[in-house]
Amino acid sequence: MQMSFQLFNEATRPSRAGGSSLLLAAAITAGCSAGFMAELRAEPFATEWVGGPKSSTRLIAAPGADAGSYRAGVEIRLEPGVLTYWRNPGEAGAPPEFNFTASDNVEDVTVRFPTPSRIDEGGADAFGYRDEVIFPLDVKLTDPNRPTLLSLSLNYAVCGQICIPVNAQVELKLPVAAAPPDASGLNHQARLEAAAAKVPRRLGAEERDGKFLITRDLAASQPTWRLSPRGDAAAIGATDMFIESPPGWYFESRRGEEPGEFLIVEVEAPHAERRASVHATPITVTLAAPQESYEFGVALDAGRAAADGSEGEKHDN
Repeated sequence: MQMSFQLFNEATRPSRAGGSSLLLAAAITAGCSAGFMAELRAEPFATEWVGGPKSSTRLIAAPGADAGSYRAGVEIRLEPGVLTYWRNPGEAGAPPEFNFTASDNVEDVTVRFPTPSRIDEGGADAFGYRDEVIFPLDVKLTDPNRPTLLSLSLNYAVCGQICIPVNAQVELKLPVAAAPPDASGLNHQARLEAAAAKVPRRLGAEERDGKFLITRDLAASQPTWRLSPRGDAAAIGATDMFIESPPGWYFESRRGEEPGEFLIVEVEAPHAERRASVHATPITVTLAAPQESYEFGVALDAGRAAADGSEGEKHDN
């Protein structure tokens, strides 16, 4: 039931390149004192805002698709000029960490991430959000005939000139899910639906290959793959691409020369011995588009391609 990404245990902001980075401010634990604990509203489907440095956080909820679930969201509001991060923060930063282990009558919580923006942060590409973001939650209940306590301890970073780690603790009491919801249960439904629409749609291998062609560019000076839209996929008007890769690997996304084309460029890889033993490197690609974003997995033969000069095939992932 716990969603975890990265702990805030470093003295400086993480940096892929290992170069200079902004100083990380002293840790601020926004949930450790009574002044920052969320008091529950009389209205049962939202908490009060929890104030933190240059940000505030709350939980909201609405009835789920069935009696055994709730739809919920972690809402963060940011002051102008600061950002918080996606699950892959980019070249510098720290992703959020969600912990729901103190919840009651909750079997599982799935956290979903809206499509991020690429933000220039002192010459480094950061992936994240400004102003406001809602992370949709799919909450599966243990017993739909019992009340539910959704308890969250959230670690996230708020970054501007300095980067401040924040811990917010919020608890939301929810009524019996099996009972018909009253009007207050629908207050946040539209906002949660709008937030869910910003989450990229996951493509399976067949749909991915029907929409996109991924080929190795043998003429490139660095290991590079071209992602090109097929058929009506060109009409989605993709504006950016984000890549997630295993530890030890780092791939940059760049715009290609053709309309709708993007490049997947390997810029960091494990040492040669380990690299040569890798059959296929799994990555996750997120394509941002105005109407509907996509997410899909693909495995690139990056290790074998570099070792023997072969084309570097694509595998299902």
